[in-house]
Amino acid sequence: MQSLFRSAITAGIAACALAVAGTGIAQAAPSADRSAPVTQASKYLPPAGAKIVKMTVGGVDRKVAESHGFKVVTAPDGSQRVVPTASATNPDGTPYHAEVRPQNEVTGNCGDSYLYIHSVGGYVSEIETGFDLDMGAVAYHWKVNRSDHWGSDSHSWGGGLGVDEHWHGEWDVHSGGKTWETAGVVPASNVLLWDGEICHAGAPSDTTWVF
Repeated sequence: MQSLFRSAITAGIAACALAVAGTGIAQAAPSADRSAPVTQASKYLPPAGAKIVKMTVGGVDRKVAESHGFKVVTAPDGSQRVVPTASATNPDGTPYHAEVRPQNEVTGNCGDSYLYIHSVGGYVSEIETGFDLDMGAVAYHWKVNRSDHWGSDSHSWGGGLGVDEHWHGEWDVHSGGKTWETAGVVPASNVLLWDGEICHAGAPSDTTWVF
């Protein structure tokens, strides 16, 4: 199981390492970033005021899917999805059982992503971003672009997730003075789920006055 899990994470990181163009050199420089999985049984609550959007499945990593007992099928339109076989397992090794989704949830949704900016004074802003998934994930690639009157830059997070369903990252940014700041998750950001599905961010964005 350990070698299988390491194999899944390696494949996940490769699938999620998408090349995204930068937004230029900024005069504003990040002072710190904090990133960690959020370990809790209940649904994680984003910061109050965060912009939240649905994440959607947009591809499949066949190697990860098959290694966990899922079969990749191709629809007439060419899109792919995964279906569990009799050997499909949960991350803890127990037989897989699909979660019952609420009737009002759109098919294909795989979680929520969010982003929130707030000014902390001294021309410093804190950008908070993350996701809350419907299934544990093995790897992720997450990138945020930001810009203000003084310049623009970006920050990335990524790597293995240890089949966590929640992740939260923070990025502190020093600006050159009072300004409006806009930040957003790059659409190519994604998460590789346990069943091999690739869950795309949905690109939440936010704007605030930095003072």
